[in-house]
Amino acid sequence: RRCLDICRRATEICEFASQKRTPEIVRMAHVTEAIDEMFSSPYINAIRNASLHEQIFLKAILAEFRRAGVEEASVQQVYHQHIALCRIEGLQSPTVSEIMAICSRLGACRLLLVESSNKYLHMRVRLNISQDDVMYALKEE
Repeated sequence: RRCLDICRRATEICEFASQKRTPEIVRMAHVTEAIDEMFSSPYINAIRNASLHEQIFLKAILAEFRRAGVEEASVQQVYHQHIALCRIEGLQSPTVSEIMAICSRLGACRLLLVESSNKYLHMRVRLNISQDDVMYALKEE
């Protein structure tokens, strides 16, 4: 479905450009422009502009979802993944309070849906955008 949306948008871009000149064929430049347009949502921009530990937290969520096979996890489960990713990257692991602040910031910009709980580490988190969009935003340019 996404591929068809990209093709449709590339055709629209080509048609708009050809209104000024003679009709032309949809080219790779039109497809590239459509892809860039489609993947420059506010959420993707928010992920790309997030802090390093916020990005690692999102990677940790993806890793936990893959490990557990479900698209919901507790903050504690994500925290363990986050610590493992920090070790791999050779980074200082954040404290529990720093993780809670990261989780709150990601929830505030609606990248995460955070289920409240009186025990912070047992709060459940889910992504508010697709895993594919998170992976796309986090991939190295």
